[in-house]
Parts: sequence; C-alpha cells; structure tokens
Amino acid sequence: MKHTIFRATVAVALAASALGLAACGSDESSTAAPDTTSAATPTGEFEGGTEGEDKVDGTDPTTPEIPDLPKPTVEELNDKLQKAFDPSIDSKTKISWIEDANQDPMLVDKLVDAAKKNDVTVKITNVPDPVDGKLKADAEVTIGGQPVENATVSFVAEENEWKVDHAFACSIVKAAKLDSAACQPE
Repeated sequence: MKHTIFRATVAVALAASALGLAACGSDESSTAAPDTTSAATPTGEFEGGTEGEDKVDGTDPTTPEIPDLPKPTVEELNDKLQKAFDPSIDSKTKISWIEDANQDPMLVDKLVDAAKKNDVTVKITNVPDPVDGKLKADAEVTIGGQPVENATVSFVAEENEWKVDHAFACSIVKAAKLDSAACQPE
C-alpha cells in the first residue's frame, strides 16, 4: 500500500511538472522564428551521423523472460515458508528463497527476528493459478496470536523456483520496526 501511494504521488508530481514545462515552452515557441537549419526526421527512424547511410529503425526494448514454472502445491509453499522462518537454517541458503534478498543479505535474519518478535505464524491454505509469473496464495496468518483477516502471501517466479515476494517479507520486517535496504521505497 505504501508503495502504491508513493508511486501515485510521484506520478502526479511528474505530470504537474510536465504540464508546467509545456506551458512555459508554448509562449516562447510561438514568437520564435522557425528553425530552418534542421531537416525533419520521419517517425520511427533515427537521424544518422554520416551522409549516405540507410535509415535505422528503432526496436522495442526487451523485458526479462518470466520463467514458466508449474503451479506450486500448498505443501511446497508451506515448506518454503517454514524453512524461511527457521533460525537453524543459514541465511545464505534462504537468500535464494526471497525476492530481492540479495539487496540486503541481512533481510533473511531480520525476517526471522521479526517473525519471532511478533509471534508470526503463516500457513498457506490455497494456491491459485499463477498469472505472469506471480501468485497470491490464501493463508492463515497470525501476529501475536491474533488472526489476520483475508491474508495472502505473494510469490514470484524467478530463475527456477517460486520465491516469497519481497513485499511480504518487508511487511513482517517493518511490523517489528526493523529496517532493510531491500525494503526501501522505490
């Protein structure tokens, strides 16, 4: 939720800045003499630096490929979560189970400490079909013995496995009033 509010605020600020710049630029361009020294470049082409070369068409940027992993079972996700909260398993092993944990190698230890401090328990109850490499599993979550209504745990497909979404890990870390470089607003 915090990320959504922050992104919305940034989007509004950027839109206001763009409108302000457009308004400032429109007065000046209406009185300026037209530029006769540059030729117009057709849309979709880049102007070359050498005469006589063919035009160059731009291509769309590529996005990382989302792995096509099979839908995990309730048991698989519960096993991963139980191991993530287990202090006897070393954090180097657990870093690969949490999205973006490599941004802060201490995130895993902070997650374990936060879960213990707040008496957090998580049990996955239903796993829907993944969409675009993501899924939100229904869960029974308690914090300090109090159930959390309509709880879900998000997972993302990365490399060759399902990882706990960093937003879920960060929500537990922040609930314990701990901080992590992996949990900073973007």
